[in-house]
Amino acid sequence: MSTPTSRVLLALLLTSLTSLSAGCSVYSLTGDTMAGYATEHLTPYVLTTSDVQMACGMGASVGPLLLSFERVTDTPDRAAVPTYVTAALCAERAVWPEQLRALRAFKERNVAEAQDAQFAQKRAHAVAAARYWAAYQRAERLYPEALYAKEGECPELDDQGEFVTISAMIAGLQSVQHDRASGVLVGVPTDTPRKVLKRARCFDEAANKRWWGVPKALEAAIWLVVPGSGPKTGAELTTLAYDQLKKSAALGQEAGVRLADSVFAYAAHAMGDEATTKAVIKGFAASRAKTPSAQAWRLFDEVSALQLQALSDVLWTRAKGHRTPNELGAFWDDVSEDTELEAEDDLLDEL
Repeated sequence: MSTPTSRVLLALLLTSLTSLSAGCSVYSLTGDTMAGYATEHLTPYVLTTSDVQMACGMGASVGPLLLSFERVTDTPDRAAVPTYVTAALCAERAVWPEQLRALRAFKERNVAEAQDAQFAQKRAHAVAAARYWAAYQRAERLYPEALYAKEGECPELDDQGEFVTISAMIAGLQSVQHDRASGVLVGVPTDTPRKVLKRARCFDEAANKRWWGVPKALEAAIWLVVPGSGPKTGAELTTLAYDQLKKSAALGQEAGVRLADSVFAYAAHAMGDEATTKAVIKGFAASRAKTPSAQAWRLFDEVSALQLQALSDVLWTRAKGHRTPNELGAFWDDVSEDTELEAEDDLLDEL
């Protein structure tokens, strides 16, 4: 004869077995908890930090563990977007030293060394492209109505939705650029920039300011690098795009989140406009000295600083054979020839 206690224990056992058979296992519970923690706490914390190397290492190391839980529970797409983006930063950082090695080898007419550096560079570009593209695809699954909106149709998104969408827009463009540099080893669809352009148009002036000028900066950059994508052509388009990039960069500088500076500098560099590229880098450095990084988004400002440092290193290496020797924003033609010679003499004395 059963007792009330035994009946309660039997009910609990049956409930547990039912939950397990329905897939509600300790693994799925852990996965849901991890995905929620990554979205609500880990990502916001990492965004406040200034160590980009640690952030990208976190994405590369924690990513497989986090994403493996999609085998037993819902796919953690929301957490996967920043995870893949930060992991891509590691691959992007691997590109830069090989790029400089190739430039130095070309200057020294060392063909074998230059080729080896180019091959290594392409491999790193491919890894970066694959990770950025994975981030974009995860965001597509989260917000298909946002990233595939028809012309003139702009669905409303909350702050989290806008953040993920902007991250995806940046990742989409980065994936295309890195894939091209790799020799199209990944195969990122070439219509991705036009999709990003459609979404960028959905950000009005208020939203553009709220997100540090990034949406309109991306829009203007696409005008410059994708033929036929802009509202005008020729010199008129360049003037219009540069004006929009300057305004967007100013918004980012005021907010202390200067991602638009990086977009502006790389767009100008792609156009072969060294003077504007150097001016943007100088403006970024001056702004950093005046306005500190926004605490909640410090990592973005540091990422932009590293990207501009890499671009400055390219300009210095092409001109002088070595990377930027001084603080970011200084260039070889800012000092007199006598001062530069004295600096070289001092370096030779140390050697």
